[in-house]
Amino acid sequence: MDLARFEEAWSAFASRWAAAAPAERTALVGDVLKEGLQPGGDHDSPAPTESDRRACEMDIVKASGLFDAIGYRMHLARVGGKLTGRLPLEHFCDRGWTYLNNPTADFDLWWYWSEYLDPTSEGINPFLHFLILGRHHGLLPTQPTEPVRHEAPPLAADTRRACLFAGFDRDGIVDEYVIDYVRELSRHADVYYLADGFVSTDELAKLDGLATAAWAEAHGGDDFGSYALLASHYVGWERLEGYDEVLFANDSCYLVRPLDGVFARMTGVRTDWWGLQAAKLDFDRAHGATDPIPLERGKVYRTGAEPWGPHCRLHVGSYFLAVRRRVLTDPGFRRRLTAVAAQSQRTKSVLKYEIGLSDHLIRRGFDFRTWSDQLHPYHPLYTNEYFTLLDHGFPLLKRDLLGENPCATPDLLTWKSRIRASVPDAPVDMFERNLVRAADADKLELSFSFVREPDGSIRSDVPLTFPEFRRLEARTPTYDHWWAFPVCAYEHTFAGNERAVFEEVKDDPSIRKVILTRSRRVYAEGENVVVVPLLSRSGQELLARCGQIFVKHGPRINAHWPVPPTTHNFINLWHGTPLKRFGSAAVSISESLERAMQRNNGGSRVVIASSRMDRLAMAAAFAPLGFPDVWTTGLPRNDFVMRPDDELPADLRDTITQLRGEMAGRRLVLFLPTFKDGQADSYYHFDEEEVTRLAAWAERHNAVIGVREHMADTARTYSRLLAPLHPIDLSSRRYPDLEVLYREADALVSDYSSCLVDFMITGRPVISFAYDLDRYSDQERGLFYSLEQVLPGPVCRTFDQLEQALDGVFAPIDEAAREEYDWRRRIFHEHVDDGASWRVVQRVKELYLGEFAARS
Repeated sequence: MDLARFEEAWSAFASRWAAAAPAERTALVGDVLKEGLQPGGDHDSPAPTESDRRACEMDIVKASGLFDAIGYRMHLARVGGKLTGRLPLEHFCDRGWTYLNNPTADFDLWWYWSEYLDPTSEGINPFLHFLILGRHHGLLPTQPTEPVRHEAPPLAADTRRACLFAGFDRDGIVDEYVIDYVRELSRHADVYYLADGFVSTDELAKLDGLATAAWAEAHGGDDFGSYALLASHYVGWERLEGYDEVLFANDSCYLVRPLDGVFARMTGVRTDWWGLQAAKLDFDRAHGATDPIPLERGKVYRTGAEPWGPHCRLHVGSYFLAVRRRVLTDPGFRRRLTAVAAQSQRTKSVLKYEIGLSDHLIRRGFDFRTWSDQLHPYHPLYTNEYFTLLDHGFPLLKRDLLGENPCATPDLLTWKSRIRASVPDAPVDMFERNLVRAADADKLELSFSFVREPDGSIRSDVPLTFPEFRRLEARTPTYDHWWAFPVCAYEHTFAGNERAVFEEVKDDPSIRKVILTRSRRVYAEGENVVVVPLLSRSGQELLARCGQIFVKHGPRINAHWPVPPTTHNFINLWHGTPLKRFGSAAVSISESLERAMQRNNGGSRVVIASSRMDRLAMAAAFAPLGFPDVWTTGLPRNDFVMRPDDELPADLRDTITQLRGEMAGRRLVLFLPTFKDGQADSYYHFDEEEVTRLAAWAERHNAVIGVREHMADTARTYSRLLAPLHPIDLSSRRYPDLEVLYREADALVSDYSSCLVDFMITGRPVISFAYDLDRYSDQERGLFYSLEQVLPGPVCRTFDQLEQALDGVFAPIDEAAREEYDWRRRIFHEHVDDGASWRVVQRVKELYLGEFAARS
């Protein structure tokens, strides 16, 4: 029975079970366990609900008598999992199996899943399949362990080697350390590079002459996703068969020293596959181990924890892994690599592909070696043991040792000198440049905060738990003149309204300014200013003292910690003048979403509005906030749009210079699409002809398009579609301050983004490309206003209309059209000046000083 027929038969069975009386259910379950699931089903019966399917599945698993609840509970505790108040059986059937937690020591869930089912889909619980079908047809519950194969011949000196290299950079950059690493690999192999994400052709060109070929594709499958696509699509298995050895490598490492020693040692080794080092989760000090053991002993090292899942099985590091002909031509290896799919969590990718592949090859009898020739406590590259390996010639440095520090290794602040002590010419300054740009700033600061004291204890800035924070907050005094500025919870930028308010008071000595950062580094100058990570103990202590907290979205989202609005004023600056309905004003929201919105938006003491019209919308969205608590001050961010260049902060002036350089004298048209609830098919897909027509338009008008996707569009849909136009990348990673773009742009195109209204303060043309207006208005959150009635520019439903609007976008407008534009602008911008920040500051001070004191 194939999977489609199984799903049909299983759905029909669950429907019969749901409709049956308790006694009949017992009989149904007994029969299916004894006889197996029969094909077919009643097509007229209603499809079972998800809860019915889950309840039926639990009934079958329980009745089988094969589920080991005690062993399952012990396994979860061993790997740090939690039952969260549920019984083991319920946890397993709900989601435990999707995390490869085996139901019994006699069933290998991931192997069965990969061998007999569709490993790219989470639609069928493999254990359920085994119970009601697989075992009745002779399917095996675990992978047979085959004898170790006779030794493979060593490689010759003229070995032909390919390297499949997986890259990822959230800025779409081919970094200098990657170029250095690929250059070294190219001395030993033909390098085929694939980046996960959008990378421009100019960036890929940095690898010309180094990589045999280089590509980019946003697949979201992590390193193994790139390996899989390279092997099965970009390079191809047939081409790879022409090599004696295929190396898998990725950019998670810095190259500390040349690889000659590694390849000289491993080329002469008789083995089917090899890596740099091997590790094992339950081989560590917590389980009685104190030192590495020889690899040959490690190969036969077994524990009772191994059968319960891949978590505790031996793992050869896949960041630098080589396979030879016998593995490369093995059908099981190829099938598993080809079937790699994007995972919802990094942990699943590690368990399925990194550990899972090692386990499969070992059980298939393919012998392996490692450069270090030892089995290490998990994971040596994330502990101080790394520096011992480095002393013995280890060639790489895992970036996450510094940027994430997952094992809380102390004294990493001196990492550069410690590496130079072993490798004097290691390019650590180059590593540091990448680390500062690409690593999360808050995690990096926490990583370096672990310090070993003289008495052996470890000091750090690890944050308190939520309950601990509540107790801290309850005993901490709150000061009205302490103002907190948490950065954007989504893009982690310190920009827009909150940045503008900070700039207004940065030199005011009477106010303590606390900037609470996340992943992005923030540089701020002023008097009585402190910059500290939000997710740190120091950040918690300062946040608890701040009487005024300025947020961009909502108290819960931006402040993160449970800060009570009864003792702190949350000043909600929001992030624009909304066109789309949100919060309590959304057209259609579920009850659970409404509760979430109340949690996120609730607690604001004040909300800022740009005009009286906007005040009505904000009052509706933030209900039951009182109407008097919506202040019509104007948006502070507009101060950055309206002020002369020489009155802007230095970093904004530098960004303007950068943008003008990229514009190169051309007119700039911003393309700022809105959020589409993560639905890829909701985006407009420009075809080849339309892109050609846009290129001709740009040529006629000496114009360039600048693309800034919504932060939720991680695939950067429009940057890929419009790549032939060579658009300017206006992503928030490159241009965090949207106001800079407003200042320099000659026109703006969007669909329903609030930027259509915000940009009107410039008095320049706006175009709405509302290609799906009917669906968006009816099926999504809806709009506060009719676009045709409030926008001063055209609302285009088709590409032809958009092209026509673009052809006239730079034409001068007559006096009547200017008056019409100004009238519509006044509806949304009551203050067309640079005084919004000042007005907000005065109103906030009035909350605790009174009107006269605040203005005096």
